[in-house]
Amino acid sequence: MDRGPDFGFKMLPSPKARANPIRATMERIAGYPRKLVIYQIPASDYWWIRYFAKGRYFKRSSGTEVRKDAIQIAKRFYDEINFKIHQGLTDRDAITFDAAANDLLKSEKAKLDRGQLSQITYDNRSYRLAKTVVPFFRGRDIARIDYSALDGFLSDLSKEAKKLSVSTISAYMGLVRAVLIHAARKKWIHHVPEFPKVGVDDRPRGWFKIYEYKAMYKYARKIIGKTVERVRATDDQGNIVYHHVLKGHNRGGEKRRSVKITPDLREMIVFMVNSYIRPTDLKNMQHKHVDVIKGEWKYLRLSLPPSKGHKFPITTMPWAVRVYERMRAYNEKRELAGPEDYVFMPEFGAKQRDRALKLLQHQFDALLDLLGIKMSPQGEPRTIYSLRHSSIMFRLLYGASIDTLKLARNARTSPEMIDRFYAAPLMGEMAIQELQAKRRPRPWER
Repeated sequence: MDRGPDFGFKMLPSPKARANPIRATMERIAGYPRKLVIYQIPASDYWWIRYFAKGRYFKRSSGTEVRKDAIQIAKRFYDEINFKIHQGLTDRDAITFDAAANDLLKSEKAKLDRGQLSQITYDNRSYRLAKTVVPFFRGRDIARIDYSALDGFLSDLSKEAKKLSVSTISAYMGLVRAVLIHAARKKWIHHVPEFPKVGVDDRPRGWFKIYEYKAMYKYARKIIGKTVERVRATDDQGNIVYHHVLKGHNRGGEKRRSVKITPDLREMIVFMVNSYIRPTDLKNMQHKHVDVIKGEWKYLRLSLPPSKGHKFPITTMPWAVRVYERMRAYNEKRELAGPEDYVFMPEFGAKQRDRALKLLQHQFDALLDLLGIKMSPQGEPRTIYSLRHSSIMFRLLYGASIDTLKLARNARTSPEMIDRFYAAPLMGEMAIQELQAKRRPRPWER
């Protein structure tokens, strides 16, 4: 059974002898009471800490093999135990932050198994906890983590050397909050402490102009079946740079990766721009989720799995119907168009959907690089998600009196998100017709 990443929190082994101190390793901490010691045991590679107070021993793994670090952790342990004695909290062993984080991940793994969490989300949380969050709070009694400790973590994240964006810092602080909320639900702490303010840094993704959109799907159609290579080279200043070239056109440089362009790329571009969907929707969309509606209006009704807390069907533009019908016909020839089959990259089954999306991303990145449009004129990076951004922007720009609330609901987002992220580039010049329109004078104004 998968227990998730191990953060170094180890329970005492059952054989008592393996938990007994190795006498030759026992060491007192200079300047502290003689009853505070660090030592090693046969059952663990880590240094352990022991402190005798109020007629009992308090023990804990330091979580480190480095003696110097273990001494510092022992000093914090001494302060924590004395604080607990003063507060009357010594009736329980300390629950460390890393133990609580490990327990949270077990709960997250259960959500993953139930389909309530995506594999990518679970992997991201596991990685960030293991790499950054747990190392900072390792060994600390979770009941002693307060505003000051959280502010210290925020300061550490904000160091210039780390160069993390405000949104990334907010994500890390959110993980700490999740661990503390989990601890409160387990009754390991009485309340979740106040968190320092991180701030907001809205960074809209780049989107595509109409002429760029047309260039993308035309060129994607032209290079179907061809192989594109990602090459590492050196520029005139001696810096290492990466770029994409069609196979056979490498003028020098080391090939790092290659990808074959499939028909899915061209169809994906048109479909996403005409359907408002997210890349995760593209990955999860099966034929059973799609209803073709042809009447006074022609569109697809996409009853996709919930995403970002939204579960209502999505109504597409007419062009999405053409793309879907082409994809269905193409996949029927390969016997991959059943209700349970996926619309895009159906050759990759349920357990390989992340790989399917990754291959589409590689193809799309290669296409943007070949066309020289990986960055917007404003310096915003462009990804597959930029196709969804373009879909919403085109409606805001060219839709006839589009209602923002209805657009937001159909795109499975909120009017606030439309305003903060999608409509941010909607400058005055783009709405010149509305800005310069004149109303007809009222009778008393004539």
